[in-house]
Amino acid sequence: LFLCQHHKSTPFLVFVGSLYKSKKSVDFFIYPSPDTLLGTVSDKPTVAFFASRVVSPAVEEQALRWAEACCATDRVVISGFQSPLEKSVFELLLKARHPVIWALGRALYRRYPHAVEEALTEQRILIFAVRNARRTGWQTAQTRNYTIASMAEESVYAVNEQGRMSSLGVLYGLEVGTKPVRLISLPASCGSVPAGTN
Repeated sequence: LFLCQHHKSTPFLVFVGSLYKSKKSVDFFIYPSPDTLLGTVSDKPTVAFFASRVVSPAVEEQALRWAEACCATDRVVISGFQSPLEKSVFELLLKARHPVIWALGRALYRRYPHAVEEALTEQRILIFAVRNARRTGWQTAQTRNYTIASMAEESVYAVNEQGRMSSLGVLYGLEVGTKPVRLISLPASCGSVPAGTN
C-alpha cells in the first residue's frame, strides 16, 4: 500500500500487489489518468540513483556528470533524494526540467519547495511514500530503497567504498547480474556492470 501525490490533490492510496514482479509497476501510480502525468511515463525507461551519505569529491563530480548526461535522454530518474549527493542530483534534474520520481520513506509532505511545486504543476514529478511514518528511519529507508530498485530497469550507485559494507553495498550486490548496474566509486572501480556479470 502506497501513498501517492500529484499536484495539489489530496494524497490517495494505491495498492500495488505486483510491485516486486513487474518492471511496469509505475503504471499503478499514474493519476488522474495515464495521459496526464509525465506524458507516457510507463513507456519510458527508469533508472534508480542511490548515493552514500559521504562520498569523495571525485565520486560527486562523476555522479553530477552522469545526471547531466541523463537530461539528454528520456530516462526517468527515481530516487529517495535524501543523501547530500542525491539532493544535489535532484536539484540538477529539477533545474533541467527532467522528469523524476521521488520515493519517500516517510509520509508525504504537506508543503514542498518552489522547484518541486513547479515540477508538480508541470507534471514532471511523481511523489510516493512507502510508509506513513512521521520521519524516515533506517527500516523505512531500506523499504524505500528496495522498492526503488524493484521499480527501475537499471540502477546507478555512487558509494563510499571505504570502511564497512553499507546497506547500499548489500543492495548493489543483490542487483548485480539481474539488470544493468553502474557503480560510481573510486576512479579505479568506476564503470558499468551489465546484467549477468559480477
